[in-house]
Amino acid sequence: MPTKVRYGSLPFNEQISFFRDKLNLPTERWNDIWQGSHAKAFVVAGAMKHDLLVDLRSAVDAAIADGKSLTWFQSEFKNIVAKHGWAHTGSAAWRAKVIYQTNMLQSYNAGRYAQLQQFDYWRYAHGDSRYPRELHLKWHGTVLPKTDPWWSTHFPQNGWGCRCRVYGVSRYDMERRGITVTPAPEDGVRDWTDKRTGEVHQIPKGIDPGFDYSVGEASLGKRLTSEQMQAWQAQKADAWQSLTSDTWKTLGLPAVLPAINTSAVLAPSAQTLDELSDTVHKAFGEEAIVSGPTNSLSVYINSAALVEHLSKDLHRSRFIPLLTDVIATPQEVWAAFEKHLGTGKVALRLRYIKVVNIGKNKSLLLVAQVVKGRIEAWTFIPLTPGSYLNKQRRGSLLYSADGDGKDE
Repeated sequence: MPTKVRYGSLPFNEQISFFRDKLNLPTERWNDIWQGSHAKAFVVAGAMKHDLLVDLRSAVDAAIADGKSLTWFQSEFKNIVAKHGWAHTGSAAWRAKVIYQTNMLQSYNAGRYAQLQQFDYWRYAHGDSRYPRELHLKWHGTVLPKTDPWWSTHFPQNGWGCRCRVYGVSRYDMERRGITVTPAPEDGVRDWTDKRTGEVHQIPKGIDPGFDYSVGEASLGKRLTSEQMQAWQAQKADAWQSLTSDTWKTLGLPAVLPAINTSAVLAPSAQTLDELSDTVHKAFGEEAIVSGPTNSLSVYINSAALVEHLSKDLHRSRFIPLLTDVIATPQEVWAAFEKHLGTGKVALRLRYIKVVNIGKNKSLLLVAQVVKGRIEAWTFIPLTPGSYLNKQRRGSLLYSADGDGKDE
């Protein structure tokens, strides 16, 4: 497949990478996830079936990577709808156009954000919209440092069909062309109520609900000084804000998961780092892909990284065989969006959850935390009703062994 894309006149490897980093997420509505969460998930409102999302995503990927036209995508969209019998809202031509334009523009803007990091100043430029928005025209020519907070809410795309762009301005160009920094526009906010949840959001005027964020910042994060980053790193989990409102309780799930018998045999307890490494390599070799409950939920494991994660407590080596168990046959898999309060970057973390019997009337809670298909952390603790278990059960329920999940 070609490695470059042209949207307008720019080659865009960054645009392709941004889109391919996304996770397919079945949703009933476009705003089931909010703001920066869209930088991490591919969603099509009402597309609830896994196979349908896979085909839609493949068509969007081809449009981005190969520069396919809207006409081509509309034809592909009709074929996909017919194949899956999907009863979507709106006409096929209109719905395909919305999916095509939104994904093309937002992936373009994320790529531009990555490219613009080399410039100290950014300039807002109104696009060629057929029906220009009044405030978008007003913002044309705004020049601000890239670190100005205004960009966190006003970096395009700023609404459905918005074609505004941002251009970089170097310090040299500022001096040579006599460009000066302008005041950050202050146009106020308006209230917008989510009719389904009743939640009231304050949206900057001139921006459509859900677009008041920087897609690039959500994808890559904004730059902090080394001192600032160290301060945020010291906060660890407290540096992350949950962006998800749904939990086990709002979805009407039971508060306790039943303990499941497991056929996995616990390993000997390692006494040295070499013994820990041997146990991990016996289970996974140098690296392995562990099949999940569905094809989209398989997980990559690098043994060296796993050894490093477990090295602070060698006795945890006993439970290494259970890692495959929780990935392959979890009771639930949740996708939770979390925003770093320092950088603004949004992370999409999957949590595979299972409770197993380990004998003598003892139950063990297993939680595997996965980012971009790779193990990030792994926890196993004695089961205590509520508390830690239900803190993990938030976000979108991608899979449930009881059939309550959306990954079908």
